[in-house]
Amino acid sequence: MFYLTPQERKFIAIIMVVFIMGAFVQLALRRDIAPVRWAKQVRQFKININTARADQLQMLPGIGAKLAGRIVDYRHENGPFKKLEGLEDIDGLTKKRFGRIKELIEL
Repeated sequence: MFYLTPQERKFIAIIMVVFIMGAFVQLALRRDIAPVRWAKQVRQFKININTARADQLQMLPGIGAKLAGRIVDYRHENGPFKKLEGLEDIDGLTKKRFGRIKELIEL
């Protein structure tokens, strides 16, 4: 039979808690649970709208699965975007929503 000392059990419990907390942080950042005002601080890179996959586009505030899919579909049908404002041609992407993401995207 295998026996762990109290110190070993405590160490394993701490490691498990740290691992679970890390998973929750990644989930929060991935699903944009973090407030929009922190978006510039959390993201240290810009998302290229001409090469990003749908799951990467969903990291932008206000961009869900359907809208990300529309962006990718639009890009496949019409070619790469020539300017950032080209996103406004996509159904569901309003000027207000574009204003929130324009500092987080690039060509």
